[in-house]
This record gives sequence, structure tokens and C-alpha cells, in this order.
Amino acid sequence: MYMEKLRLYSLLSVALLISSGPAIAANIPAIAKEFTYIDPTHVGLLTTIPSLFVVLGVLIGNRLELWIGKKKTILIGLGLVFLSGIVPALKHDIFSLLFFSRCVFGLGIGLFNRLIIQMISNLYQNDPRKRAKVIGMESSFEGLGGICLTLLVGQLLKINWHTSFFVYALALPIFLAFFFFIPDDKKQFENKHTAQKITISDRSNDRGTYRVVIVFGILLFVIVTIFINYNIELTPLILEKNIGNATNGSNMIAFIGLGAFIAGFVFGKVFQFLKGYTMPTSLLLLGVFMYVATISESILLTTLCSMVIGFSFRSIMPYLLHTFTQQTSKMEKLGTTVVLVAYNIGATLSPYEGLFLSRLLHVDNVQSLIFTNSIFILMISIVGLVIVFVKGQRNKEQRIQVEKQ
Repeated sequence: MYMEKLRLYSLLSVALLISSGPAIAANIPAIAKEFTYIDPTHVGLLTTIPSLFVVLGVLIGNRLELWIGKKKTILIGLGLVFLSGIVPALKHDIFSLLFFSRCVFGLGIGLFNRLIIQMISNLYQNDPRKRAKVIGMESSFEGLGGICLTLLVGQLLKINWHTSFFVYALALPIFLAFFFFIPDDKKQFENKHTAQKITISDRSNDRGTYRVVIVFGILLFVIVTIFINYNIELTPLILEKNIGNATNGSNMIAFIGLGAFIAGFVFGKVFQFLKGYTMPTSLLLLGVFMYVATISESILLTTLCSMVIGFSFRSIMPYLLHTFTQQTSKMEKLGTTVVLVAYNIGATLSPYEGLFLSRLLHVDNVQSLIFTNSIFILMISIVGLVIVFVKGQRNKEQRIQVEKQ
């Protein structure tokens, strides 16, 4: 039992690094001040460029794991995150090296991002309830890592901006724990899993799943751009409405992270209760509380809305990942890859979502922009609820017919 928990938390500890890329966002003004000859836009890319390279890392990881296995691929990713993460702390006077290190950082995260989910799926393949719980915990560890590293960066920033990059030294103990306590995947995970997947392989089902995967990928891309845009525009929103200051906005963003953290830990129970309604219900909550945030005149209410928004969004990601881990091995890999690629591209392009919508609909203030996004999310949730209800009725009718026969 002790070794099982040690193995589980060694696996989950890797997730602490997945959302750590934006943790250095507070460094940007200080970096821009030091590199005055660099366009501020390019300096700002230091927080978002890792997301693009996460996509590349996910695609490379799909190939690499076939050659050397999941464990070695994850260890390479952790090694890259450690080395590239602390480079700016050791050599910080060359901007091109700083920029390159952030690209490699994203690549490293991409190598283990999807594989962590797949190893969890393989480990709990015979216990769907436990698998849903652990996938939710993985999501919580992502949020926890992002929050803790961001807070730690803020403290180290008091020394200087490059010292704060030492937060990524956390990757070293995680690397060692994973190396010593996680068994070789080819021996412990894949043999039984592969045999099971082969027996249930069905080309016709795969073709149908392909379409579902693509639809979910596009849908997630839209949801992510809207959610991240809310994070970006939250402080401008309360300033525009004159109900708070930048510090209040920063605290609200922390509460978004808190809501996401809670969502991960209770996901197993939420999924057990809502099942197929998990995603449309989460979208409904997301849309409603985003709308309430636009009409709120209270910091307390807006903070509550932000926490629920974080909770709602972080209920969607583990739901999709859990759904795809129940498919054939081929579709599981495709589904988790599409989810992670859609998420990271959406996160990277989210600042442009607001700009595009503002020009398209002639929206001239932040409140109207978030209001429009909330209506869009509500429309998607209603359509989703109808689809799930109709599908449930159809399955119920089919079961009744089978029983009669």
C-alpha cells in the first residue's frame, strides 16, 4: 500500500510542472526594463511561447515513446524542463538565449504532458472510478503547481528577476522520484493494456470516434480562448467598472486557480453523479457566472464568480481526458493529443480572441466583451445539454428493445 501511494504521488508530482510556464509572468516588466532594445511584445512572449512548443513536444513525444517507452520519454522531458528552466538564472544577459530556453522549456513539458494521462489510464484500466478520481487529482496538481510556483516567483523577484527562475529546480527532485519509484512502463503497464485494447479494436467505432475527437478539439479550442481571455480581462474589468484595483484583480486570478484546484480533487465524485452531463453542466456554470461577473458591483461577488469559473473550466479538461482514455489505444492517443494541442494553441491565441470579437461585433469595452463571451458559452452549453439528453433517451429505448427481445 505504501509503495502504491509512493508510485502514485511520484507520477502526480510531474503534473506540478505542467502549468508552470506562466509562473514567470511577474518577471516581464523587470526583463523588459533590462532589455530596453527588445520590443516589449517579444519580451511578453516569454510567458506564452512555451505553449506553442508544448504542442511540438506532444507530437514528438508520440513518436519518441514508441522507440524508448513512456518512462524514458518523460524523464527526458523533465530533464529539459530542469535545464532550460534554470538557464536564465545562470546566464541572463543574452535575450536570445533566454528566449531559446523558454522554447525548450515548453518542448520538455510537451514530452510528458500527454504521457502522464496515459500512464494513469494504464495503471487504473480495470477501475474506471479510481481512474476518474486520479485524472481529477492530476488536474489539481497542475493547478497547485501553477499557484505555488507563481507565489514563489513573486517572493524571489524581491531579490532580482533572474533568481526567480530557480523555482524550476523543482524539476530535479521530481525527476529523481519518477526515476526511482515509477516502474518501466513496457514491463508494468503496456503488456496487459495492449492485449485488452487489441481485443476491442473496431474500425467502424474508430471512424465515429475520429469525428467526435475533432469536434471536441474545436470546441475546447473555443472554450480555452474564452476562459483565458477572461483571466486576461478580469483586472481591466474591475478597473473599468471602478469597483476594485489591480491587487483585487490579482487576488481574483488566484481564486480562479483555487476553484480549478478544488475541481480536480472532487472530479471523481462530480463525474460519478453527472456522467455525460458533466461537460454541458460545467459550461452552463461557466457561462452563468461569467455573465454575473459582468453585472456584479461587488468585489466579493466577482471573486466568487471567478472561483466558480475556475472550477467549471477545470471540470471540462479531466472529463475529456477520462472520456478518451476509455477508447482503443489508438483513439486514446489521438484524443488526448488533440485535447492538449487544442488547449495549448487556444491558450496561446487567447489574447487575439478579444481583439477579433471586438472588431467583428464593434465591442468597445471589456464588460461587453465578457458579456458576449458568456452568451456564447451559454449557447454551447444548452446545445450540449440537448444532445446529451437526446442521446440518453435513444440509448434507453435501445436497452428496452433489447430486453423485450
